[in-house]
Amino acid sequence: MHRFRPRRIVTLVAAVAASILASAQPASAVILSRTSTRNTVAPSGTNLNSGWQFQGNWGSFTGTPISPRHFITAGHVGGTTGQTFTLNGKIYTTNAVYDDPSTDLRIYRITGTFPSYAPLYTGTYETGKRAMIFGRGTQRGSEVRKSTVLKGWKWGYQDRVKSWGENLVSGYVNGGTSIGSVLKFTFNRQGTSGAQYNEGALSTGDSAGGVFIYDGGKWKLAGINYLVDGPFSLSGVNGTGFNASVFDKGGLYQGGDGRWAYNTDTSADIPGNFYATRISARQSWIKSIVGTVATSPTQSGALTATTAVPEPATLSLLAIGAGAALRRRRRM
Repeated sequence: MHRFRPRRIVTLVAAVAASILASAQPASAVILSRTSTRNTVAPSGTNLNSGWQFQGNWGSFTGTPISPRHFITAGHVGGTTGQTFTLNGKIYTTNAVYDDPSTDLRIYRITGTFPSYAPLYTGTYETGKRAMIFGRGTQRGSEVRKSTVLKGWKWGYQDRVKSWGENLVSGYVNGGTSIGSVLKFTFNRQGTSGAQYNEGALSTGDSAGGVFIYDGGKWKLAGINYLVDGPFSLSGVNGTGFNASVFDKGGLYQGGDGRWAYNTDTSADIPGNFYATRISARQSWIKSIVGTVATSPTQSGALTATTAVPEPATLSLLAIGAGAALRRRRRM
């Protein structure tokens, strides 16, 4: 799997005794199942104010304000104090940074005050909830076909344009040291049972984007984009790998050079997965940095290879005992 530097779902719970989640890597712009045209304007209707307004530019990636003076992002996308963060056209300068010792989360403090910030989801019932997913990554690229059958799309040009999609939280997985608890999503073929109209998956550049779920009449920040399945290959021969958002891994190899594993082609789709670091599991650490955790929209009043371009990181997911553990294979 790739880790997103900077992007629907089968339930994975603690009761699962044994499971393998191929490979994963860091993520990028939200790729849609139904169309190659991404959603690049603010959501409206029932998705109005669902998190788009809180997605600021942090280098080539994204950050989300969570207090009058702090925003949260992914540690693997990099960044330094003194670097600027742009939100809704206004520029803020960072003056302190805090790394989560247990996950990929990172919090920055700014000089100045955000006029508003995202509420946090602090419950424990994300599974099955509809999620809005934001990121800045790639266009949908060329088709991935196996024996003429469409399996998904390669990642295209990385234009870093902010976009969004929808998905359902299929469950969560304990990735162990440095990864922590992550929300799991699957990318489904348009038209399958339960699929969202804007069914989305992550690609390189979507790392650090926010995942929001609707709870108690409000859209709340529930995750930060982190990992996606990949790379893939049609032949399993070293040097043939590519990154893609796939809704059916059947017939494809996955894992990377020296560790390609074949996914048996079946009549049913085997969806690709992506993951976001789970906010609810780290609310105590977040509160230790920013103070009282906001759980409703707030106005402040004043308020294992590295590349130059971050991509989702490659991992293997192995269930251990009553839980599951993620082992990072590639980091971007």
